[in-house]
Amino acid sequence: MESMLIIKNILKKIKIHPIFFFFAFISAFTGLFKEFLVFSSLIFFHESGHIITSIFFNWKIDSINFYPYGGMIKFNEKINKPISEEVIITISGLLFQLIYYFIIVMLYNSYKISDYTFILFKNYHYSIFFFNLIPIYPLDGIKLINLLLCKNFSFNFSHILSIIISYIFIIIFMIFSYTNSLSMNTLLMISLLINKVIEEHKQHKYYCNKFIFERYLYKFNFRKTKIIDNQNLNNMFRDKKHIFKYKNEYITENSLLKKKFKR
Repeated sequence: MESMLIIKNILKKIKIHPIFFFFAFISAFTGLFKEFLVFSSLIFFHESGHIITSIFFNWKIDSINFYPYGGMIKFNEKINKPISEEVIITISGLLFQLIYYFIIVMLYNSYKISDYTFILFKNYHYSIFFFNLIPIYPLDGIKLINLLLCKNFSFNFSHILSIIISYIFIIIFMIFSYTNSLSMNTLLMISLLINKVIEEHKQHKYYCNKFIFERYLYKFNFRKTKIIDNQNLNNMFRDKKHIFKYKNEYITENSLLKKKFKR
């Protein structure tokens, strides 16, 4: 019963972009419906990995968006969730896609699917898999880089550096696409990525303030402690509690946050 309620709740959050239906309609009339189904099934399994692991960790899903060129899940969660959980949720899409591909390989080796269908799966699988590893928001590649940075640098620095990396790779991706002739799909994809990176950049200050305010509102049981040689809250790390050193005096994170938000 509980699993049925979870499935119903997930189904309510699914949003399919009108362009997805348009591409399905066009593919049916141009004899490319099999290609559309193969590509869409890989996207479905990829996003299912993110969904299943996020349910396991009790992350709140805001919406599940499907586009003809990929999917995107929006979470309604605290920024200060454990990095390890976010890493698992991020890589699970790629892992589920790999599992799906290996199932297809087994079916192909058992002569259950044709050579043409297998080649479609193989080409689309590698395209989606490696595309998702490109370090550009909102792809998995940049999320993993950001999480790696957060292990060694402040949340503020890690996020802005991830945005800069996204801009650099957008330019590289555009140059590469231009030299290999631009298609309508590629232009659509590039415009979406540019929009998402700009949106992430605009939200930088909001995310940093949210990150700090969460530490004031909620109690997090972090095991590691980081000593910061000033009272700049923007130097705070994920997965760490802090002690601030200023003029040979030490102040706890809670005390500094209370001082800031109870003025």
